[in-house]
Amino acid sequence: MARIPYVEKDVAAQEIAELFEKMEANGAPVANIWKILAHVPPTLLHVIRMGNGILTKTRLDPKLREMAILLTAEILDCEYERRAHAMFGRELGMTDEQMKSINNFEGSGAFSDAETAVLRFSSEVAKGGRVKEETFSALAGHMGQDLMVELAQTVGFYGMLGRILLAFEVDLSEEVPTSSSQITGRPKK
Repeated sequence: MARIPYVEKDVAAQEIAELFEKMEANGAPVANIWKILAHVPPTLLHVIRMGNGILTKTRLDPKLREMAILLTAEILDCEYERRAHAMFGRELGMTDEQMKSINNFEGSGAFSDAETAVLRFSSEVAKGGRVKEETFSALAGHMGQDLMVELAQTVGFYGMLGRILLAFEVDLSEEVPTSSSQITGRPKK
């Protein structure tokens, strides 16, 4: 059970109730993370929009994005994020070996040089924020500056969500989703 009550649609401020209704009308469940973040109505929509932007509007390869998110979830030991994004990773082509070795990516042989550079950068950002020069240079050899910033945004955003999920002991949904479309309300592309 979460440490504070979830904001449910029937007791939420009007703007939050309307947002939750819109999410449901679009086929997306109102996840417990949104019900916790609804305690701060002025920021909830912005957080949701940032997450949607990261998932649907950026140019970073979606498989690399999910690798970074899953590694961040592992570093934080955040089961909520781990479970939600494992589906995305599988749908985007992550192998079983990659899923199993995401937290021990160095030397696992399961990742390409580009994927290893992404994971090393993501690990350093998630653990402390500072990135070693050799890590930065290795990643720059695989992607442009704009994609590097997108990657840092992704790790930072999911690090923030993970820390909120953990601090408030946000519960996992009773229903285990079987596809990403059950989370986003959008069909897979």
